[in-house]
Amino acid sequence: MENLLIITFPDAENALEGLNRLKDLDQLGDINIYNMAMIRKRDNQQFDLLHQEGPDLGVQPAAGAIGGTLIGAIGGPVGMTIGMITGLAIGSVGETDSLDFSDKVLDKVKNTLRVGDYAIVLDLEEDNEFIVNSYMEPYRGVITRTDIVSQYDAYDQEQWNELNKEIDDEEQSLKTAIDKDKAAIKVKLDKLKKQRDEKLEKMKARSAKRKKHLEDKIKSFDEKIKTAGEKAKVKLNAHRKELKDKLAAIDAKLDWAFA
Repeated sequence: MENLLIITFPDAENALEGLNRLKDLDQLGDINIYNMAMIRKRDNQQFDLLHQEGPDLGVQPAAGAIGGTLIGAIGGPVGMTIGMITGLAIGSVGETDSLDFSDKVLDKVKNTLRVGDYAIVLDLEEDNEFIVNSYMEPYRGVITRTDIVSQYDAYDQEQWNELNKEIDDEEQSLKTAIDKDKAAIKVKLDKLKKQRDEKLEKMKARSAKRKKHLEDKIKSFDEKIKTAGEKAKVKLNAHRKELKDKLAAIDAKLDWAFA
């Protein structure tokens, strides 16, 4: 399962040890890290971005560029990192497309980080929670875990259902409305249907971007598998199959969207 993890540590030593152990697990194939960043809470308003890596973050600003006037964007570097990672994973087609959802994820960790604390934010594939949990425990790592893709899909579906219900309610109202009210109801219906059409186009674009994102991940797995040991190959192939299953689900969603 692909998860967004935010792991907080009380000091730099534990954070660096935790970072190294995560890299070890990735090398062994026990987990697969897509993107990762380490930050430190300097004070209540500012964070330092200390480290970031991952092929999906290659086009993002360098560590030194995340600061200054960008501090307020989606909660500063922590939120920007979450925004980058969630945006990539959900196939975001614009800043506002994932902003509310990124904020919901960010709210989970804001109160956990105290001034001076360190945190590792990472997007990874893991078979179960026990492996990372057990490796982070000696370093006093506290984990906040979010299944970002499934949660965003549920969030997206909830909005879609609410919009459809509102349209159905207005159509029912139109049937029983008196003549003087019908024009206003029709205007509202046209507006709601336009919103639904726009949302459907966004869903199509997001699914297409997510599909490309998954295809790129599968290619990276293929490269890892070429040089992996036999034991790691088994784990990598299992994760690769999960990605192929996700790809098939996206194809089904695109078929529905274009039907």
